[in-house]
Amino acid sequence: MNKESSGRMLLWLAAIPVLFVSCDRLKEGQLPDEPVPIDLTLKQKEVVDSANTFAFDLFRPIVEEHTGAKNLMISPFSITSALSMVLNGAAGETYEGVRHTLRYDGKTLQEINETYLKLLEDMIPVDPRVKVEIANSVWVEKRMTVKQAYIDALKKWYLAEARNIDVSDPGAVDMVNGWIEEKTHDRIKDMLDYLSPDMAMLLINAIYFDGKWRHKFDKKNTSDRPFYVTGVAPVNVPMMYQENNFAVARSVNATIIDLPYGQGNYTMVVMLPDEDVSMADVAATLNPENWKGWMQQLSNGASEVQLTLPRFEYEYKRTLNDDLKALGMYMAFSTWADFSNNLHS
Repeated sequence: MNKESSGRMLLWLAAIPVLFVSCDRLKEGQLPDEPVPIDLTLKQKEVVDSANTFAFDLFRPIVEEHTGAKNLMISPFSITSALSMVLNGAAGETYEGVRHTLRYDGKTLQEINETYLKLLEDMIPVDPRVKVEIANSVWVEKRMTVKQAYIDALKKWYLAEARNIDVSDPGAVDMVNGWIEEKTHDRIKDMLDYLSPDMAMLLINAIYFDGKWRHKFDKKNTSDRPFYVTGVAPVNVPMMYQENNFAVARSVNATIIDLPYGQGNYTMVVMLPDEDVSMADVAATLNPENWKGWMQQLSNGASEVQLTLPRFEYEYKRTLNDDLKALGMYMAFSTWADFSNNLHS
């Protein structure tokens, strides 16, 4: 996958859990070389598929909005985890709006909660070569009285910590930011600039991921090479290089490669647009049907690839209120929002 004339790329989810691949029985103490199965029920698979649909629907317009060379990164699992916690406290039209936004139409709250607990318990330890930490928390303003059933649900299904907070305390922001920094091993700092004096509750999901490539890049093979951040403006950046066997697929306007971590339960999927194809054009092809077809192609086996990949570091921050409203969650942001399942009136 060596294409000097069009070096732009789209990273789709830095870590994608492979859920349904089997492997042979291992000897005691032996680490697996293939993905270990995470067995989900049919209903749980449907919840995962719905969450993926939400991820595509959220990501496409964000990419279309940024026509320049800005790096973008979202974590759909983090977003859906936090919003699923929100769902547990919503009622009436607000509940239906949040559920529809997450594309959980027809799914019960029990099915949704059970799926997230299953993923939390099974995804984290699945690969000893990959360190994954997922932390949830609920922060309640001291003036508010929260229904204990709601707190109990978040603790049970999302393994969330429950804390009280005083938004009038000048140190409150540092307290929340400190929690996020701790859970992300200091990778995410100063997430919040302030806390609104009207805040009643804060729900946080933090994910830390540290994975080792199955096929590592040799630092000696890294050199400055042209990379196209736009279709016509190359810049010289450190480019990693290796020749190895990788699974590759084709879409209508891009080449797709699967870069596994560890035993392969987590992978990075990279899409390289064809020449004269924009990032927005590639993002427009992201939907469940195409994704299923690409994953099928990638499962057909690996072939020798000359891989050139820029050494990269991402930092991206975005308020999702407008994006979520556009997907159907407008009621939750209105004065008519009904969260009577978490707060006492």
